[in-house]
Amino acid sequence: MFPRPSTSSEASPGGRARRGRASSRSAAPGRRPTHRGRRLYQRRSFWAAVSLAVVGGSVVVVNTASAETVNTGTWYVLVDRDTGKALDDLGYATNDGAPLVQWSRTGAANQQWKFIDAGDGNYRLQNRHSGKVLDDYNWSKTEGSELVQWSDLNGANQQFHMEKSPDGYVRLINRFSGKAVEVPGGSKADGAHIAQYHDWNGPQQQWRLVPAGSAGGTGNTGSSGSSATPTTPATPGGSGPASHAPSGTHPTSAPPTPPAGGSGTSTKSFMGSNTVLIGGSMNDASASAAPFDVQYAYVHSQPAPSSDYYTAARCQDAWTGWWGCWNGSTTAPGTYVTWRDAKAAQQTYQGKPRPQKFLWTWYSLRDLGDAAGQGDGPGEVQAINRADLLTRYMNDYRFFLQKIGTSHDMIDIEPDFWGYVRSLGNPHRVAAQVTAANPTDCGSQENSAAGLAQCLISMAHKYAPNTSAGFHLTCWDWQNNTQACVKDYADLGAKNADFLATDVVDRDAGWYALPANGGRDTFWNDQKAAAQLAFYKTMAESVGKPVVLWQIPLGNMAQNNTRNHYKDDKVDWLLSHMDQVANAHIAGLLFGAGQQEQTAVESDGGNLINKTIAYRNSGGTPLK
Repeated sequence: MFPRPSTSSEASPGGRARRGRASSRSAAPGRRPTHRGRRLYQRRSFWAAVSLAVVGGSVVVVNTASAETVNTGTWYVLVDRDTGKALDDLGYATNDGAPLVQWSRTGAANQQWKFIDAGDGNYRLQNRHSGKVLDDYNWSKTEGSELVQWSDLNGANQQFHMEKSPDGYVRLINRFSGKAVEVPGGSKADGAHIAQYHDWNGPQQQWRLVPAGSAGGTGNTGSSGSSATPTTPATPGGSGPASHAPSGTHPTSAPPTPPAGGSGTSTKSFMGSNTVLIGGSMNDASASAAPFDVQYAYVHSQPAPSSDYYTAARCQDAWTGWWGCWNGSTTAPGTYVTWRDAKAAQQTYQGKPRPQKFLWTWYSLRDLGDAAGQGDGPGEVQAINRADLLTRYMNDYRFFLQKIGTSHDMIDIEPDFWGYVRSLGNPHRVAAQVTAANPTDCGSQENSAAGLAQCLISMAHKYAPNTSAGFHLTCWDWQNNTQACVKDYADLGAKNADFLATDVVDRDAGWYALPANGGRDTFWNDQKAAAQLAFYKTMAESVGKPVVLWQIPLGNMAQNNTRNHYKDDKVDWLLSHMDQVANAHIAGLLFGAGQQEQTAVESDGGNLINKTIAYRNSGGTPLK
């Protein structure tokens, strides 16, 4: 057993709590260093359109329809550029005048639309579930008037032509009013009504036409309606004033998706498993108390000051601040990694062998920033542009990978750092001395943060060939600017990684709710959870890789909001909605305390252990 690292909690810029800064000394299983908190940064406007489909188990690019290529025989999911949500017949309504809204993408029949040729470059948009068409209600030319669905009468107020916007997006312009279909104000809320406004080519007026069945539109054709046959119009007309106006009271969601079927088969696989992995940061007793799949731990410190550290037979007492000698002076450098890997591989459950995988959170650029004299954020981006410091970092990383060797591990590469890179603009333009620091492994990479990212992935694949390497997904602006995150991770080359790792929130909700800790509400409800899962799904589909949720809070509602016993709802929500978890392309749920005061596996009253046992007894949830 090793002493627990010292941690602290401090206020960060923007009012967010920062994660406790761990000391350079590791702890035994169940006592974790924690990583720093998030920092708010300037908002940027990057737009990227990505559509994907699963073909033969691989994710490939699917063409989206443009103004010139719309296929009148294809059902499309219409996805708004600004919000990422889909045009939706709310609550599977079938009545004339029912409002149309945006909703998180399900790909169900009430989100599928066919373009019916109305002549002169105009189309009527027919909903697959209701059979009704998009309609400018009551022939309105009023700015902000809501759009509805109505029986197909082929009126000019039901006809739309498409105007091109950048990156394959289109605007839908009503033939009668001349106004564009818009998500008013760029609202991010599920259920926000769709309206028409003058054509100003804003992002909330731009729509991506994703063929139903592609991963970009989730591929679920739904169960509440078959392909509708277009109605033959009698005479031009459209909706009229005799009919009732749209009501403001409607169902709040579509019919539920049936849950995943127990231990059903899946063509997807991650780390040798075809079901969602469960694990976390825990001690030996907890690790053997349930059929966990994964354990995780941090590796971080300033890099070794010389190559002598890597070749020594034994560590020295003066070296124990370096991660490679955390096990003390009686062991060889790097034993911390080989020891933890061996323990996981020898794990048991109910007295029988049940090997576990290990995920390493490689978190050392923060310490390199200290070496540069500035620390968090600015120090890190300064350090990567110093050949002397980056050389030491690369040498340390190589030694770490060599210690993993042929183990089947995972590496979560540099939490938070990519967020700081994003705050500076295009990752290709953030300078880094990659080739000078590591000409042997990365001499062909560009001297930028993007080149560094690619260097770290290629080194992992070279020195630890059985290990999956993933970038930490750090998008503090995801609620307002998901597409900027899509673009930035494309620039970082995340498609060449094996997964994305990210955290849900860094403290228990009960801890955050205390006035002394900001009085924040980080408890989940179905709406908050759906929004966050939709973001993970978008990112997974954008790079064609699964997401691993890491350091998920362990609190539960049976706790009393005291130290190590705070309330939260993430464990209970996630493990009772595993079909939604899998639908978001999440391959693993890893739970752990983000700071020393938080609830841990050992202090949650057995909640995670009991729910993990029940999950595995059910056969697990297939990956999607």
